[in-house]
This record gives sequence, structure tokens and C-alpha cells, in this order.
Amino acid sequence: MEQQTWGLVLCLLLLVASSFPAWAQSPPVLTFAQAVELMNEHNIALQIAQLNLELAELDYQKAVAANLLSGSQQGELQAEHSLARARNTYLTAKRNNYLEVFRAYNDVLAARRTLEIRELERILAEHNYSIVQEKVRLGDAGRLEDLQELNRVEAARRNELTAQQNLAERERHFRRLTGLDEDEELVLEADFPLPSLELTLEESIELGLENSFALYDQQFNLQLQERQLEAARLEGSAPIDLQRAELSIKVSRLNLEQERASLVENITSAYHSLADNLARLTSSQRDWEIAQETFEIYRQQAEAGLITDMQLLQQRIALLNSQHSLEEAKVAYLVSFLQFQHLLGLDGDLQ
Repeated sequence: MEQQTWGLVLCLLLLVASSFPAWAQSPPVLTFAQAVELMNEHNIALQIAQLNLELAELDYQKAVAANLLSGSQQGELQAEHSLARARNTYLTAKRNNYLEVFRAYNDVLAARRTLEIRELERILAEHNYSIVQEKVRLGDAGRLEDLQELNRVEAARRNELTAQQNLAERERHFRRLTGLDEDEELVLEADFPLPSLELTLEESIELGLENSFALYDQQFNLQLQERQLEAARLEGSAPIDLQRAELSIKVSRLNLEQERASLVENITSAYHSLADNLARLTSSQRDWEIAQETFEIYRQQAEAGLITDMQLLQQRIALLNSQHSLEEAKVAYLVSFLQFQHLLGLDGDLQ
């Protein structure tokens, strides 16, 4: 009788999850692209960076116009450098913004999957505890077994409560980023393409060195120091001042060499990390296929009456855990892909 009761509960849960009326209008899905647009609109740091970029563009235009009258390129070069710095600040803020909303979007989806698993684990634990209670009543189990099973039930309930709180916090964070109201229902979907790495390591290093603002910044400062040293020689500056300027240039050259080597190391490390995450994703995909086929076998056994509904529920939990692991592997790969693209000076857009 107890077994039939739990089977009925499980059937009712599955029925509720799948029997919404066809005429009911569900809220529209908030796509990731829409979430990015919303966050861009509400991110003050990004707005400031964009305004500073516009100011730098105006300053550069003024410097170019002034250079036509003076014939000196110093002001134009400084304005060009300031423009490049403002553009880099804006692009960095935009890329960080994109990565942050991507993580927040997937954090909500992950929290929802976790909560679903914890709810089913709690149902299974309560079922197992009810069986032990019946055994205790019949004298087939003792107080120790009852306490052990009770601890499992309470742990499952705590895990479910923690999952609920975690989901609420992830949703609040996502709403803060996108400016969505608390009463707006969040309907999200994990539908991201899986871009492949088409560049070789050598091509990646070459592209990263070419697009690096840090290298450009140090090269510009080095060229400026060299120009200033040449001007000091023409002006007949004191020998000690010339010697100091020459030493400063040597230091700048070494800093430039060090920055270049560090960037090559970072690109190499990120390249191999991306390859590792891709390998983990491939393994998770195989595990997911195995879990699906295994669950299908148990489902057929349940239909034939060979196993109980609770045994099938155990396999469903295993299936959901495998799916969760797969989605987590996808997100880890995509995050590493975006970070690698940003390191190369690319936007790394997933749309």
C-alpha cells in the first residue's frame, strides 16, 4: 500500500509538470542576446567608458586640426594614444560585461537544474524513510536504522532548502544586472552554439601580440622617450640628464620584452586550457548519451512492471545529474573560449 502511495505521488508530480493547458500563454523567453542588451543599458561603467571614448575622438580631431597649423606631430601622437587607450577601456568594459551576463544567465539555469534534482532526492529520501518506519513498526528494523534514515531525510530537506535559496539569490543577481523587475518571470534557455578553435597556437600568439594594447602602450612610451632624448641632445642638455634618459629607455625596452614574453605565456596557457575544457566536454557528452540509454532501459522495465516507480526515480535523478554535468562542461568551455578570444583582442561574441 505504501509503495502504491509513493507511486501515485510520483505520477502526480510528473503529471503536474507536463499538463499545463495548451491555451495558457507562457511568458516569452528572454534570450541571452536580449539579456546582453539589457545589461548594456544598465551598466553605468560601460556608459562612462563609451562617453570617454567619444570625448577622446573629439580630442583627436582637434589635435589633427591643430597639427595642420603648427606642423608639430607631438600633440597628434598624444591624442592618438589617448584615443587608443579610451577605445581599449571601452572594449574591455564591454567584453567584461558580456562575460558577466553570460555567467549570470547560466548560473540561474544551473540553480534551477540543481533545485529539480534536490526536490527529487528529497522525495526519494522521504519514501525510503517511510519504509524504515514501517519496518520499525513491524519489528524488522531498530531505532538505529530509523535515526540513520531520518538523518538522510533531514539532509535531503536541507539540501533542497539551500538549492531554493541559491536559486533566489542567482535570480536576484541576474535581475540587478539586467534591470528586470522582481515580478517579471524569468524564462531562460540554454541554447548556445559551441564554437570550435580554428587558430593554431602560433596563429593565436601572432594575433594576440598584434592586438595587445599593453604592448602598444609600452611601445608608444618607448618611442616618446626616444623622441625626447633626441630633442634633449639637439638642445644640448647636461650629460647627466642624457645618461639618465638613456638608462630609462633601456628599462622601457626590458619592460616591453618582459610584457611580450608574459603575453605569449598567457596565450599559450589559455590555449591549452581551452583544449582541456573541450576534452572534458566531449567526455561529458558521452556520459550523457550513456545516461540516456540507461534511463530508457529502466523506463521500459518500469512499464513492464519489473522495477518500482522509486527505482525509476533513482535513475531519473542519475539522468538529471548527468545532464547537469554536461551543461556545466558546456559553460566551462564557453567561458574559457570567451576569455581566450578576449586575450587575443577579439570580442568573442557567441550570437
